[in-house]
Amino acid sequence: MIYIHRDWSKVPPELLQKLHDLTHALDTIDDPAERKEFIKDNANAWAALREHLSAMSHNKCWYSEAREVVSRYQVDHFRPHGRAKQAAGDLSDGYSWLAFDPDNFRLAGVLCNTINKEYSEESVGKGDWFPLENPNERACWVNRGVAKELPILLDPTDGEDASALVFSEGGAIDVKSDLGDEHKERVRFAIRCLGLDQSLLKSERNKTWRECVRKVVQYSRFAGKPKGQRTNDEYVTMKEIAADLIKMTKAESEFSAVARSCLVANKLEDFICRNELEPIVDSV
Repeated sequence: MIYIHRDWSKVPPELLQKLHDLTHALDTIDDPAERKEFIKDNANAWAALREHLSAMSHNKCWYSEAREVVSRYQVDHFRPHGRAKQAAGDLSDGYSWLAFDPDNFRLAGVLCNTINKEYSEESVGKGDWFPLENPNERACWVNRGVAKELPILLDPTDGEDASALVFSEGGAIDVKSDLGDEHKERVRFAIRCLGLDQSLLKSERNKTWRECVRKVVQYSRFAGKPKGQRTNDEYVTMKEIAADLIKMTKAESEFSAVARSCLVANKLEDFICRNELEPIVDSV
């Protein structure tokens, strides 16, 4: 997972206006059953944003950074509009008023977004999950403020959340070591809920790790020589490999967070490019 910068200026204004209008119309419906039916009847409104959300992440699932291995993409509601699951058997009304709010949309592969056991021994996937550290602060239709909520799931639009994961040999996923114990437990729970440790994902991440290691070994073979002892060809090769490693860490590359973890493990942090942060710098 890496930070996702959302640029709504790239979404056709008419699509955003339609979502705004639907939100306004939804707000006038008092009956919960009617609201549910209204949301269902207008699901195509958020589906229309799928290609634009995909463009914001270079056609990658926002949670897993995968392209094909999590199947087709869906527009996920980070805060579920139907019902919200705190724990097994502990369900509450969802965030229906956010059904058409673009800020609540995330792009997710099916195997991350829906409950499944296709590549896991236990059921994984987001589904209705939206546990809070402080469930008594959960927002509702009559009290919609979410500022006091502390979601347990990781949000790729939150830079702090996106940086909480690290990867290692074999495509394994883990929690950043300098987090507090309670924070680590939260992140591990989120990994399971979001289906980020499924075997197919792990296998694909391993391919990126191995390719990165291969290039690191090549680079280190030349970098270990004093400058004066390198041939011109070796110097050129070093520059080419360095460029390849930098490219692997860019937001455009699949599993860029895996490549970044690999470079950190091999003490080549200088080659890490976090270009997904550039829009933030530009907007300051």
